Amino acid sequence: MPASREEGGGRGEGGAYHHHRQPHHHFHHGSHRGGSLLQHVGGDHRSHSEEAGDEQPGTPAPALSELKAVICWLQKGLPFILILLAKLCFQHKLGIAVCIGMASTFAYANSTLREQVSLKEKRSVLVILWILAFLAGNTLYVLYTFSSQQLYNSLIFLKPNLETLDFFDLLWIVGIADFVLKYITIALKCLVVALPKIILAVKSKGKFYLVIEEVSQLFRSLVPIQLWYKYIMGDDSSNSYFLGGVLIVLYSLCKSFDICGRVGGVRKALKLLCTSQQNYGVRATGQQCTEAGDICAICQAEFREPLVLMCQHVFCEECLCLWLDRERTCPLCRSVAVDTLRCWKDGATSAHFQVY
Repeated sequence: MPASREEGGGRGEGGAYHHHRQPHHHFHHGSHRGGSLLQHVGGDHRSHSEEAGDEQPGTPAPALSELKAVICWLQKGLPFILILLAKLCFQHKLGIAVCIGMASTFAYANSTLREQVSLKEKRSVLVILWILAFLAGNTLYVLYTFSSQQLYNSLIFLKPNLETLDFFDLLWIVGIADFVLKYITIALKCLVVALPKIILAVKSKGKFYLVIEEVSQLFRSLVPIQLWYKYIMGDDSSNSYFLGGVLIVLYSLCKSFDICGRVGGVRKALKLLCTSQQNYGVRATGQQCTEAGDICAICQAEFREPLVLMCQHVFCEECLCLWLDRERTCPLCRSVAVDTLRCWKDGATSAHFQVY
């Protein structure tokens, strides 16, 4: 019996021992669950920090929302903007049609003239006469059609015959005057192209093209000044003279920089015209011409007054002058032959629309 008590006591103690170990076992699992929960919370915190780090270098959320709002507004307002543009185009359909026609005439005459310049001595006098007649006919037709407005007055710094001068009227007058001056510029260049070689050498015509273009751009920049002055001040006496005076001063300051640049271009062109022919190379010897095959790589004909460049390539003098009027490099090896490129020596006319 004592043994049984001891055994019972041992079992009791063992039962108690096992009973006391069980909470420790639950606490161990609870600690694992608590650790996993902390890891989950820590992982969420790290993921949020990584997302915040990813969003930081990009576009801020307020700016992105404002951009979306602007895009949405444009999508909603685009039909109304198109309706307004259609109404404006319909109101000024005649002026738009005239400007498109004059722009097309200018593009055709400009490209045809450049083609005739590239032909050198083979240019067609009939084509040049056709360009002159075509430009003169377009100019006279436009000025005669709108003779009541006296648009030609703007060419001599006078105000055309218009009752009012709003913004669209200003653009109309300035646009017609600019196109007419471009036509006159092309006509003067046509006269230079038509001159025979005995009067003016082909290699020297590029200087005259440059001078004509620079003078034309200067005159075209002067024509809109008096029109802009009248538009800024206005014809209504109730307008603020103080505001008009301030705007005229600002316009004059901005315009003075443009005119100074144009005057500098004219001065450089005249200086280039008065100097002797620029030497792009030296006269080639007979041996150098023979080594080059006695054929010019530009005109594919026998050499005429050949020149050799620093890169030892040989070309005809006229061919080389015409090439370097458009490019700065050798036609074969593309090494630099001239330091600066003079634009407008190829007979081209600027298509820039002189608004102000």
